[in-house]
Amino acid sequence: MKKKKQRQQLNNTGRKLIFGTMITSGILFVYVAGCFIKIAVTGETRGMDLYEYALEKYLVEDVVTGRRGTLYDRDGNALAEQLTSYTLYANLYREYGDVVENIEETAEKLSTVIDLTKEEIVDVLSREARQVEFGNAGRQLTYLQKEKIENLKLSGIKFRQNNKRFYPNGVFASHTLGYTKLDEETGTLTGEMGLELSLNDYLTGTDGLVQYIKDKKGYLQPNKTEYVIEQAKDGYDFYLTLDATIQTFLEEAMDKVWEQANPSSLVAVVANPKTGEILAMGNRSSFDPNIRDIEGYNNPVVSEPFEPGSTMKIYTYAAVINEGKYSGGQLFESGSRLVNGSTIRDYNTTWGTISYDEGFYRSSNTAIIDMLTHWITPDENIEYLKKFGFGSQVGLPLPLESAGTLPSQRDSMQKITAGFGQGMLTTPIQHIQAITAILNEGQIVKPQLISKVYDLNTEKELYQFTRELGEKPITAETAEQVKQLMVGVTEKETGSGRIAYSLNGFTSGGKTGTAQIADGANGYLANDYVYSYIGFAPVDDPNLVMYVAMNQPETGGHDQLGSLYRFVMQNSLIYLGAEKTPMVDISDFYQNSTVPQLMNEPVETAVEKIEQANLTPVVIGSGTQTFAQSPKAASIVSASSKVFIQTSKEYELPDFIGWTKDEVVQFAMLTGLEVDYEGEGYIIDQSVAAGEMVTDSLKVTLTLSKDAKPSMDSSNSSE
Repeated sequence: MKKKKQRQQLNNTGRKLIFGTMITSGILFVYVAGCFIKIAVTGETRGMDLYEYALEKYLVEDVVTGRRGTLYDRDGNALAEQLTSYTLYANLYREYGDVVENIEETAEKLSTVIDLTKEEIVDVLSREARQVEFGNAGRQLTYLQKEKIENLKLSGIKFRQNNKRFYPNGVFASHTLGYTKLDEETGTLTGEMGLELSLNDYLTGTDGLVQYIKDKKGYLQPNKTEYVIEQAKDGYDFYLTLDATIQTFLEEAMDKVWEQANPSSLVAVVANPKTGEILAMGNRSSFDPNIRDIEGYNNPVVSEPFEPGSTMKIYTYAAVINEGKYSGGQLFESGSRLVNGSTIRDYNTTWGTISYDEGFYRSSNTAIIDMLTHWITPDENIEYLKKFGFGSQVGLPLPLESAGTLPSQRDSMQKITAGFGQGMLTTPIQHIQAITAILNEGQIVKPQLISKVYDLNTEKELYQFTRELGEKPITAETAEQVKQLMVGVTEKETGSGRIAYSLNGFTSGGKTGTAQIADGANGYLANDYVYSYIGFAPVDDPNLVMYVAMNQPETGGHDQLGSLYRFVMQNSLIYLGAEKTPMVDISDFYQNSTVPQLMNEPVETAVEKIEQANLTPVVIGSGTQTFAQSPKAASIVSASSKVFIQTSKEYELPDFIGWTKDEVVQFAMLTGLEVDYEGEGYIIDQSVAAGEMVTDSLKVTLTLSKDAKPSMDSSNSSE
C-alpha cells in the first residue's frame, strides 16, 4: 500500500514536470515565433537591420575600369592601345587562403619565368609579411607569362590584374603619341605627353560599379552573379592622319642620318598639301614609350622654334610678286650690302651680276635686301608673313605649341633679315602650313592630325576629317609663279637644291635653308648651322610636301639631309601610287662605314685601318703617329668618305681639287686653316698651290663649281 502511494506521487510529479516543460516550451515557441514574425515583418532585431547587416557582411562592390581609347593610324593600325597586365604576389597568411608551402621549390621554379634569381626570390618569400610582391620583375606581366607561372602549380602564388598601355611600334612617332603613366592605387592610365596628354579627357574611360555576394567564409563564390550598378564606359578611339608605312620610311631614314651626321637635333614632317593631313612626323633624339627612355620632352615640330634661314625667301618673293612689283629678269649685283652699319653677304662672296630669278635659285641674301629696299617695305613683308601663319599657333592637338616670333616694330634690322629667315623664330609645322598656299592656288590648308573619332559605347563616329581652310594671302597667279621658282631650285644648273634634293623619276620643287645659329649677345656662331629644306612632288599635282631640318651636324650638311629627303619622298610617292616602279632600297642612299679608333696609332697602322673600313685616308703632316682625327672614332659615315689624321702641326697644303665643301670644312676645323669659298659644288681651283707649307697667317680661297663632279654620292648643296 505504501509502495502504491509512492508510485502515485511520482506519477503526479512526472505529470507536473511534463506539463511544466510543455508550458515552458510553448512559451519559448511563442516567443521565438514572435521574434521570427517580428523579424519577418520589421526586418530588425535588437534595433539592428538584419538586411543591412547581411549586405555589409557578404556584399562585395568592385570598380570596373573603363578602357582607355586606342590611337590608330589612318588605316586602323593600332599605335597605342590598352592591354591587360598582371602583378605577381605571394600569400604568406593562411587566413587569406592557400600559402607558399615550400619556399625553396617555389623560388627555383619562379626564377625560370621572372627576372630574379632563386636567392632573390627566397629573400622575398622569407619576409615577415602577409603578402609580398616581387618588384619590377613581377609587374606588368603578359598573359603568356601569367600562364607559364600558373602551369607551375605553385601554392600561394597569385596575380592582380592591371591595365597597361602598349605601343606596338616602339620608337615610332613617339613625341607625337606621347605616353601614359599608371596610377598604382586606382589602376587608371593618365596621359603625360603628346596626344596621350592633350586628348587625355577623351581617351580616358569612365569607371563602372558592380556588386556580388561572397560566401560565409569570406571567399568569392566561383560562379558569382554580378549586379551592374553603374555601367563602365570606354574612352573614345582616335584615328590619326599618320600613315604607318610613310612613318616607317621616315623613322628608318632619320636613324641613318642620326648615326652618320651626329647632329644635335633632327626633325621632319611629311604631309598631304591638298588636304593638310600630317602623314608622318618625327625627330631625333626619340624614345620608346614602352620604356620611356626620354631625353627631351618637347616635340620640336611644334614646341621648339628656331631661326629657319633661307626657306623664308619663298614668302618674301611671294609678297613682292603679289604686290605686282617683281621683275624676275631684272639684273642686280650679288655679293654684299651695308644695312644699318652691318655688312650682310651672300653665302658665297659673289655670283656677279645675276637676275632676281637666279637670286632665288642660288638663294641670294642680297636679292632679298634689294627687294625690301626698292619694291616693298620690310613692314609690308612682315604683314605677309603673318598672313602665311608665322607668329601664330597652327593649332594641332599637341601640348606646348609655340607661336614663334616675328621682329618687333622697333627693330628695323631684324625686319630686313627676316626676309631671309634670320632674326625670327618659326616651327616646322608653321612651314608645312605656309607652303600649302603655294601649292593650293594661294589658299592655306590647315594641318591636321585627327582623321576620325569613334565612340565604341554607342558604335557611332563623333568626328570625320574634313579639309579646313585658312587665309588666302596671295593670288593663284602668284602661287604658281613662286611654285615655278621652287622648281628651279632643284632643276636649274645653278639651283641650290639640284644636287642634294632632286628626285629620281619625279618632278619636284623646293627651297634650301642654311641658317647661322644665334649666340646671344655675341651674334652668330661662325661655323654652326641649321640645315633645312622644304620640298614637294610631283610638280603638276603635288601629292606630298616634306620639311626637314638638322642642327649642327658633324658631317654632311645638305648631303645627309638630302639623302633623308630623297629616300622618304621617293618611297612614299611610289607607295601612294604616284608611279609604278619597284621600291627604292635604303642602301641606294646609304652605304655606311664606321670610323675606326686612330688616336696614338702609328701612321701606317692608321692608314691601313682606314682603308680596311672602306674609307679614304688623308694624312696631314709628316709625323709618325696620329694625334688628331676627324671624324671621331665610331662615327657612321658614307663609304669612301675621307678620314683625316693629323700627325704634326706643320703640314703641306693639300690639293683640294675635286673635294666637296663639307670635306674642306672638316679639314679646316681639324687644322684651323682659314678658308674663303667662291661658288658652289666641288673645288675646281685654289688660290694657294698644293704643297706649300701652312703658317698661321695663311688664308686660302677656294673656287667651287657644280659642274665639276656630277655624281650625287658625295654631293654638297650648301647655300
